[in-house]
Amino acid sequence: MKIGILGGGQLAQLLSASAYQLGLETLCLVEDSYCPAARTSPVMMGTLEENEVLKEFIEAADVCTLENENIDVSLLSLLEQEGPVYPKPDSIAVAQDRLLEKQCFQALNIPVPNYVGIESEQDLHQALTAIGTPAVLKTRRFGYDGKGQFVIRSPEQISEAWLAMGAQPAILECFVPFECEVSLIAARSITGDIVFYPLIKNTHRNGILQLSEFPYKDAGLQKQAEDYVRKLLEHFQYVGVLAFEFFVMNYGLLANEIAPRVHNSGHLTIEATTCSQFENHLRAISNMPLVSPDVIAPAVMINIIGSWPKFKNEDIGTGVHLYDYGKKERPGRKLGHITVLGLNKNLSSRVAQLIAAAKDNRF
Repeated sequence: MKIGILGGGQLAQLLSASAYQLGLETLCLVEDSYCPAARTSPVMMGTLEENEVLKEFIEAADVCTLENENIDVSLLSLLEQEGPVYPKPDSIAVAQDRLLEKQCFQALNIPVPNYVGIESEQDLHQALTAIGTPAVLKTRRFGYDGKGQFVIRSPEQISEAWLAMGAQPAILECFVPFECEVSLIAARSITGDIVFYPLIKNTHRNGILQLSEFPYKDAGLQKQAEDYVRKLLEHFQYVGVLAFEFFVMNYGLLANEIAPRVHNSGHLTIEATTCSQFENHLRAISNMPLVSPDVIAPAVMINIIGSWPKFKNEDIGTGVHLYDYGKKERPGRKLGHITVLGLNKNLSSRVAQLIAAAKDNRF
């Protein structure tokens, strides 16, 4: 069976590496042959907007999936007319638009922060009066890794914030005084079976994930998160892996956003669980049985961002797993990650420093 993957970044790279272990083939549709996925999979150059490329890709793949939700849904629908596409385009359309996403959560009785849809600078004036400061203005579309967000701390920043959004439709959310952020990763099969991973605690800086800690043990919050995610998966008749990010409040969980794909915080599931998020995603879309993931060991995952730290051979010791995506260094760019299993192990001072720095939000 051949899996067609739309995109060639690190998520496609890790998916195709996992596919090899399941006896599956992959083909990644990419715009640049110099991409992480080319290390682990054959690639096809082009875009879905090119009719000949679209036709060739459809003919080559038995089932299609994606590593990034920011894809033209109309093109995904065309792809779906010729063969299965998972996740389905309707779930992608909601995940692409923060306003539609929040409205969907509300319709399913999943709690969300107070928010207002913004169409103009005048709307923003009125909404800020209602919500108060501080508040977070976000683009409705194409926001990730902290992009497309502006924290408004006073009404004098309204014009600046609106221009920062490119004067495009946005959403204003009240600033949430959360205790921490967590993600729940789940997989749903074609037949409707669902498996959940333990909650993961995440630390961000400037909107970019710095550190993930696993598992986040809170039986009450785990159940609450699973209930919310199950509602969403069944609402969309979803197939594949989905990550749901929540704010932990003193009274429970507030929904932040979803990622309809494998997720950065779940990289540590490769070593820390009996079945990684990548394997379960491939199992789901290939109509294989899902595997309920047992915890092998507690773990932390540190993203390598912008530039590579100087490592010595002894830094990569027992229980330390280093991934290099093969990207060129650039400020704010995810270059790789390190997963450390079993936090009681003796770590090199360099790895221990990286973990401490990420925990202190000064990576």
